[in-house]
Amino acid sequence: MHIADVSHFVQEGTALDREARKRGVTVYMVEKRIDMLPELLGTDLCSLNEKKDRFAFSVMWKITPDGNILSTDFHKSIIRSVCKHSYQMAQDKMYPFLVSRVGWY
Repeated sequence: MHIADVSHFVQEGTALDREARKRGVTVYMVEKRIDMLPELLGTDLCSLNEKKDRFAFSVMWKITPDGNILSTDFHKSIIRSVCKHSYQMAQDKMYPFLVSRVGWY
């Protein structure tokens, strides 16, 4: 699992850092969103857009076929997303696996 690493663009203790910490996350509503970061950072440089190298924090798990976690590793990384999914697209791709391998749903 990966989450964007904004620390390459937002220096600790700056006005931008203080404001981002107050906001915590970008909030998505039906017809509006309130960004944690300025648009250039939030939707481009710090966004895990497809086919672009991006700085990230990553967690890697070793998991048994039954879903038991054997080990967990956290590290900084550079990732290149294959494609950008909506929540529904991701769910549609995961659903067959969850049913057949894990027995969820």
